[in-house]
Amino acid sequence: MYRIVFFLLITAQLYKSQNKRFVYEYSFAEDSTHIDIKKKEFLNLDIHKNSSRFYSSDIPEQDSLVRIKEKPKDKFPYQGIQYLDVIVKNYPDFNMTLYTSCQNYYQVNMQKKPKWKIFPEKEKILNFLAQKATTTFYNRKWTVWFTTDIPIQDGPYLLHGLPGLIVKAEDEKKGISFQLVEIKSLRNSDPKELPYYFRHKLILVTENSFKTILKNYFDNPSPQRNNDNNDLKQIFFDGNGKEISDSEFYRMVERNNKKALEKRNNLLRWDIIKN
Repeated sequence: MYRIVFFLLITAQLYKSQNKRFVYEYSFAEDSTHIDIKKKEFLNLDIHKNSSRFYSSDIPEQDSLVRIKEKPKDKFPYQGIQYLDVIVKNYPDFNMTLYTSCQNYYQVNMQKKPKWKIFPEKEKILNFLAQKATTTFYNRKWTVWFTTDIPIQDGPYLLHGLPGLIVKAEDEKKGISFQLVEIKSLRNSDPKELPYYFRHKLILVTENSFKTILKNYFDNPSPQRNNDNNDLKQIFFDGNGKEISDSEFYRMVERNNKKALEKRNNLLRWDIIKN
């Protein structure tokens, strides 16, 4: 009898947790050499019966404007959105798909699963009693807080696998954090819908293949472009206005881009390369 009552209670909780939108505040230091200077953005974790979808809260409005061929005032569509990727997790096996871009648009099958260590410490977060857990995932050390009050084994980004929803997550260097700030009911939400810019042809790749694609791009972030007009001489200058050769120019740009990429290693996409 007790087992039946317990099962019904858990089922009711799971049912109430479905078709919900969990809004997280995403805080990140774009420049890892200035960890105290952070940007913020709101991201949605939409929970459906058989899957979840993680993406920027600003994307739906931008999508609607693009579809009617308008653009937000004083800026181009999607300009200012920092997190343009989408992560879909399928239940109950939690197979994950990353939708992202790097010159082309990719659908990446992610293979890794986080291994958690759970601690007894607890604290209140958004009126939920949350418990501490840690993991090292894609070479980034995370401390998270999860709540069994919401019995969903999911969370922001690629994080999942705990006996409750992850309501707070922060990396060891405190350069990135996710904090649950709001819960909404979902209405007329399509779990398979992707941002409009992913309407371009998606290239399906494995995680290892995408790792190679990213590494090649970072190793050569400014490849020399062919001159379609062979009779047109291109003139290049350095930072001081001195004329330099095209090979010197491309080497200079590549060096500058590599320095920028090193500073931006706080961003989540770089984790895949370091793995």
